[in-house]
Amino acid sequence: DYLGYPNAIAMASDFELEVKIALEMKHFANHIMKVLSGRYIHGENPIIGGFGTFPSRDELIFIKNRAIQFMPFVKKTVDLFCTLDYPDVPEKETIYACCEPGNSNYGFWGDEILLSTGEKFFRDDYQKLTNEFVVSHSYCKRSRYKGKPYSVGALARVNNLGERFKGETGKMYKKYFNKRWHVNPLFHNAAQALEISYCFERIPELVDEILKYEEDPKAVKYTAKSGKGTGLVEAPRGLLIHHHEITDGRVSLVDIITPTAQNAEDIERYCQIAAQKLLDSGKEDKIKERMELVVRAFDPCISCSAHMAEVTHTPSGSWKNKLEEIRKNSSPVYIGAGQQDRSDDACGIDIAQKLRGLGFKDVWLGSEIIRDDKLEGYTEKNTLVFFDAVDFNEKAGKITVLPLEYILTHSSISHKFVPFAACIKNLSLQKNAYVVGIQPDSVARGNKISPSVQKAVREILNHLRN
Repeated sequence: DYLGYPNAIAMASDFELEVKIALEMKHFANHIMKVLSGRYIHGENPIIGGFGTFPSRDELIFIKNRAIQFMPFVKKTVDLFCTLDYPDVPEKETIYACCEPGNSNYGFWGDEILLSTGEKFFRDDYQKLTNEFVVSHSYCKRSRYKGKPYSVGALARVNNLGERFKGETGKMYKKYFNKRWHVNPLFHNAAQALEISYCFERIPELVDEILKYEEDPKAVKYTAKSGKGTGLVEAPRGLLIHHHEITDGRVSLVDIITPTAQNAEDIERYCQIAAQKLLDSGKEDKIKERMELVVRAFDPCISCSAHMAEVTHTPSGSWKNKLEEIRKNSSPVYIGAGQQDRSDDACGIDIAQKLRGLGFKDVWLGSEIIRDDKLEGYTEKNTLVFFDAVDFNEKAGKITVLPLEYILTHSSISHKFVPFAACIKNLSLQKNAYVVGIQPDSVARGNKISPSVQKAVREILNHLRN
């Protein structure tokens, strides 16, 4: 978003160390989740009264030592995110809400909700803050406090609790925190970086506390009975509230207030502010990009579940015009992508192999690109043309040409092309790359290419040959 790359993988050629650090941190975090929770997401190991399997001393000591080893790289991460050039649009005051950990500590859970206004609510009174409602243009519930939007998340926590940071995180907070953090939602990214530092400093302390317990303590036994209760915890996206009622040992009522429901109003408000200010200043072309920055800063999960995309109907035959334009204005490099053993997904490989048989130069298979770095040496004078099966909800055999960057940022099948993007070290080359996609009929393992896709393959080959 801030350095002009379509995705993190594309950054690897210019920022190899930074990307490796990020991937190693992610791997370490996943390891902690698997040890404590039993799997990487939606853990099953924590149970009422303890853990199904308590982590061993060796595992805990490894986690502690690994966290200590990471600290120099964590500091680099904080420096990177806190020194990014965050735009000043949008900027507007809001209310911030988070858990109050108590005892002047920074933390991720508590019995009270703390607002940036100084007000506090006991956990059972959470509805005084949330006041959920719905709007006609969205399926997402909304929340307002006294009729005003508010924000939760890392930026809320740092604004409300940042003075409580200690150690290296406290030093970095004092170095980087300023008044713009109060009004600019894009500083969510910087706040998350500070929290990463806090977590890495806290891990060794927590492990030392856990090691004081006896080896493999058993879960505390309980008896289900009637009752009710409310719990507050800080998810990465912000304040998460659970209210449960039990009647005769069975769940009779559940109320879950997610961070997304609480942030939705402010996300929309900041997007509107950004759009209006950019429109007023004659920067209409920046509106979509800035709105995407706002959404991703607030809630990375939305980036995975919802997208702003322009959907168009591709006229029959337009792919021929695009290929002719590419051949006229550059030297194309043809790449056959896909999997040989998955019926229509092999169509790209089939095209590349047949182009070679026809004597075409600069033709590669996707596996060769990834394995042997075959794109080294090509320049902006070349245009990369990938052939592959692409599902865009058309009739089987339909042919469409799409820019590679569009697929990487807007398509549900972007994961197929990320490995190729990592191999394109020339950014100009990546921006000038296209995918000739054929709508598959089936990508089942072991079947032959379907007749409709075979016909499309012949049509492409005949066009390129003539």
